[in-house]
Amino acid sequence: MATYKLVQIRHSESAWNLENHFSGWYDAILSPAGHEAAKQLPIVRTWRLNEQHYGALTSLNKAETAAKHSEAQVKICRCSCDVPPPPMEPYHPFYSNISKDHRYADLTENHLPSCESLKDTIARALPFWNEEVFPQIKEGKWVLIAAHGNSLWGTVKHLKGLSEEAIMELNLPTGIPIVYELDKNLKPIKPTQFLGDEETMYKAMEVVAAQGKAKK
Repeated sequence: MATYKLVQIRHSESAWNLENHFSGWYDAILSPAGHEAAKQLPIVRTWRLNEQHYGALTSLNKAETAAKHSEAQVKICRCSCDVPPPPMEPYHPFYSNISKDHRYADLTENHLPSCESLKDTIARALPFWNEEVFPQIKEGKWVLIAAHGNSLWGTVKHLKGLSEEAIMELNLPTGIPIVYELDKNLKPIKPTQFLGDEETMYKAMEVVAAQGKAKK
């Protein structure tokens, strides 16, 4: 029998999801469909659950980038544990928007990256998990994590001990809650459960899987 439960959900569809752009740390607004899916809940915000910083790729269309540089290269930039994308330089059109965001005013240069690999993303997300999330779960509280695809990938990799190859094939749908049943050591004891009908879930996964592919 499960001792604890953890619920994760990838954020509702953003405007840049809809337009198939790399968002990284840029705070894209929700699309109309994203607004419809979002619910009002007590919220604790943290930069540690930000999307992976896509560096120079920020704002680029994923399909167009795949057509230019290959689908395999885009997949490596999006999902590889150790390979970061090219860094965001000061002349990038969204450099000031991100680097001068008031929400990051207290971050040191070590915490404000110009790009990140998935490994980097996991490293900065885990302190929040270990210091904030897991203690609340152990107190018997229900915790809902609403975050981004890459920061959630990192959590899944950490919880389930997935290989780099397995995590690169993981497509988390937007806006569909994901439930993990955990033992006393906070390790999953049952298969991942998606709270939604199967058809909707698989369609959402297919949309995510297609984002890094060149248009035919």
